[in-house]
Amino acid sequence: MNIQNILYLFKKNLSLLLTLFLAACTAALFLSFIVFNIVYPAPTEQTTLKFHQLTNSANTKENEIVPLKLLFFGDIMLDRHVKEIMDKNKGLDYLLEQIAGVEKRFFQGNDIVMANLEGAVTANGEHYAPQNSIDFAFDKNDVARLANYNFNFFTISNNHILDQGLQGFSETQANLAELGFSYVGCADRKVDDCSFNIKEINDVKVGFLAYSMVYGILDEEKLLTQIKEVEKQVDLVIVNIHWGVEYEHIARSNQKNLAHKMIDAGADAIIGHHPHVVQNLEIYNNKPIFYSLGNFIFDQYFSNETQEGLAVGLTYESSKMQINLLPFYSEYSKVKLMTDKRKEEFLQWLRDISDVSDDFKKQIGNGKINL
Repeated sequence: MNIQNILYLFKKNLSLLLTLFLAACTAALFLSFIVFNIVYPAPTEQTTLKFHQLTNSANTKENEIVPLKLLFFGDIMLDRHVKEIMDKNKGLDYLLEQIAGVEKRFFQGNDIVMANLEGAVTANGEHYAPQNSIDFAFDKNDVARLANYNFNFFTISNNHILDQGLQGFSETQANLAELGFSYVGCADRKVDDCSFNIKEINDVKVGFLAYSMVYGILDEEKLLTQIKEVEKQVDLVIVNIHWGVEYEHIARSNQKNLAHKMIDAGADAIIGHHPHVVQNLEIYNNKPIFYSLGNFIFDQYFSNETQEGLAVGLTYESSKMQINLLPFYSEYSKVKLMTDKRKEEFLQWLRDISDVSDDFKKQIGNGKINL
């Protein structure tokens, strides 16, 4: 048989040959699959075990207790000379960029960042008649920028919240809500439904209460009854209170007496402000009382003391508290953390003016208190 005959037969039977070739390949693949599964069986048990381990791990994370972290400051005032400085520079960033640090880390990692907002929040910071000699109103847009630093909660119970009258008060509530901020507090000397706000954070119910007693006394019985009622509904009670005598570093006896009564009624921590300077702190029945944290952002440039303040970081977990004392200072409202010798001297001063046990004095000096 010559080559031409062979080529003729090959072309004539090409489709048959291709069919046979494909059948052989299919058979080979099938046999390979069977052999592979015999030699390397599917790890069904191992796969199932891994799945259950992942599920259990996820459940553990869901049930894991997450510490509640809160950061407190004293008074914020964004009018007058503070407003002038912001408008001449780059706004709020100019005031907070140094204390915030890289990536604003100082303000990161907190569930609540809270301060006393010392005035009304109106559109464009508008002032309404009649105007007082000291009369504060904050531009809504300036307040909005505090969210960039993780501020999310304000107490508005103070002696300046009615500087723009009842209209300013209602606008403040509406504007803060629109901007996504939580708030608590009524006008000075008033105890009402606006005096408390209950939040659930990390499965912990927290009752935030706020009062002001600058131009007179509060209805003490009503205040204590309210604390008792809130305490029954929550796991943790935080009281902010605007009180005391301006520029005095030691709390008056009326502050101390009321603070003790509030803790006896169920308060777990008291955060004070208004004197524009830091005041002594106290541990009563193993509960912290900060009589005044001083100014945070203000324009009282006439003394070092009015340009010093204290931030309080409070970590709450399983009914235990750890408190970090974070002193800072400002230069024409530009805020910076104290470090090194200045921080050490400030904490020693705070330790010395505070009426606490020797153990707590040592903890204050180290900047951390465990309760």
